[in-house]
Amino acid sequence: MSNLVRYHPLYEPYLVDAGLFTVLPLVPFTGDSGLITTLVERWRPETSTFHMPFGEMMITLEDIATLTGLAIDGDAVVVDIPDQDLRDMCLWRLGRAPTNLGSSPIRIAWLRETFDQLPHSASPETTE
Repeated sequence: MSNLVRYHPLYEPYLVDAGLFTVLPLVPFTGDSGLITTLVERWRPETSTFHMPFGEMMITLEDIATLTGLAIDGDAVVVDIPDQDLRDMCLWRLGRAPTNLGSSPIRIAWLRETFDQLPHSASPETTE
């Protein structure tokens, strides 16, 4: 297991099934702040490209798939869900829902604070 990413070993089969196991070494990303600043300065939102000395450069979905190992085919993961349905889905799948869910997305910080430790007596359903 990487020093950068902590997870309980019982989570591994679910991460593999979800296709997210190959991404774990990338999180959290510790990048070169100078490089990131330079890329931000060269980004042109109107064309979604980087303006480099040698010309324009675009990052494609295929580039992301190659770098992360994530599959790029299949149905989209992001959907627009009404607030109450999202709250109900959180309660059903996670057993809890953030209190400020109506006006903001589910924050990684909330997930970490709420689910950082897997209880020793966790059932397979809880682990999933």
